[in-house]
Amino acid sequence: MKKRAVRGISMLLCAVLLCIAANFLAFTIDTKDMRDHAWQGCLMLGEQMSTPQTIGGFLSAQLDNYTGVLILKTAGYVGPESLTEKAFGGLRVDMPAEEGQSDWDAYCNYEFGELSPTGGGADYSRYWHGYTLPLRLLLCVLDVANLQMLLYFAQLALLLAVLHLMDRRGLRRLMPGFFLSFFLLMPFSSSICLQYVPVTMLMLLSSVCVLLGDRQIERAVGLPVFFALLGLMTNYFDLLTFPLVSLGYPLLLLLVLRMRQGESGKSLFCTTALCGIGWALGYGGIWALKWLINGLVFGWQMLSNVFAQIGLRASDNGGTISRVAVLMENLGVILDKKSYLLLLLLCTAVTLVPAGRAIVRRQGIRLDLRALSLLLPAAAVCLWYIVMANHAHDHTYFTYRSMTVAVFSAFACLSCLLEPNRHDAGCISDEVI
Repeated sequence: MKKRAVRGISMLLCAVLLCIAANFLAFTIDTKDMRDHAWQGCLMLGEQMSTPQTIGGFLSAQLDNYTGVLILKTAGYVGPESLTEKAFGGLRVDMPAEEGQSDWDAYCNYEFGELSPTGGGADYSRYWHGYTLPLRLLLCVLDVANLQMLLYFAQLALLLAVLHLMDRRGLRRLMPGFFLSFFLLMPFSSSICLQYVPVTMLMLLSSVCVLLGDRQIERAVGLPVFFALLGLMTNYFDLLTFPLVSLGYPLLLLLVLRMRQGESGKSLFCTTALCGIGWALGYGGIWALKWLINGLVFGWQMLSNVFAQIGLRASDNGGTISRVAVLMENLGVILDKKSYLLLLLLCTAVTLVPAGRAIVRRQGIRLDLRALSLLLPAAAVCLWYIVMANHAHDHTYFTYRSMTVAVFSAFACLSCLLEPNRHDAGCISDEVI
């Protein structure tokens, strides 16, 4: 136990050091191709406008090109500031609008040259901008359009890996709910929008890790440490989009595995609580560290902006919005569309097939009340929307994606709640894959 704790703490410390080192290493990379591809990418997203919809009328299909341009300009920054200031400052260039030019066109016309202004832009130094190193490396060889296509391919490959591993671990009854929940993330949008990519990829990668070796992870560092690392990486790469997705999906897969392996309801509740707390500590701890570093590098007055943003994003806009209504707004992105409702009904029917077959064969079914623990991630999602009311209200078109965790949670509960009365039903092999 003591050795596992030491390994876990060591891994967390190493992860923090690697994050800091990556911030510095990113700005040692500077090539003409990197600059050109970043600039061309800004212009390309500019032509698509700020928030285009890949499928007209579907808020879930809306991209965030404004933040995509911000990411390219931040990752591609080559100003004269010190390496430390660039590593932690979240700096970017915002070109002033010329005569007859719109603010949006000026924002996207980001050139790298001696006459370009430096610094500039809104203060995004409160984020880590962990995407900077991989993005600068990729931009050295790929333009943004080709990068988007490869990201789409990588996401589909990871999805197939997750489904394959679910089949290997005996989670076939969970597949309809998982596949539908992932579809509601709008895979095409979440793979080509630079803002949506990090959390989506982390969710898939962590799900693969859990399915490959949850017991090995537990023995090596402990599950709470694994989820703390996941929370840390989520905050490092993400710009506050739909972070609970990286917690909810792998946690639900883990809980179903443990439930099928015979763990009690009390044990499942403890696992949920410990993993959730671990994720929250990793997520909040690395963010607090970023603010501390900013205070040391740029002066403590910068923290006033941080606390102002916290107050704003957790507010109800001075009582002008209802926190419960914000929750329903995000749920409505899914429930207000007939196609989504039809898919929900279809997947519900498929999930209930084993129970229905058992009834037809007069085998009977039993209620496994341990499945109710699978609703805890859905409760966490609802709490997130209530606390982060302002953010979830202003950015419903992407914050709704956290609601897919609640959808997966409900389907996981349904698939495990009704058990056919037979010894081999839904049995899961605990073999090492």
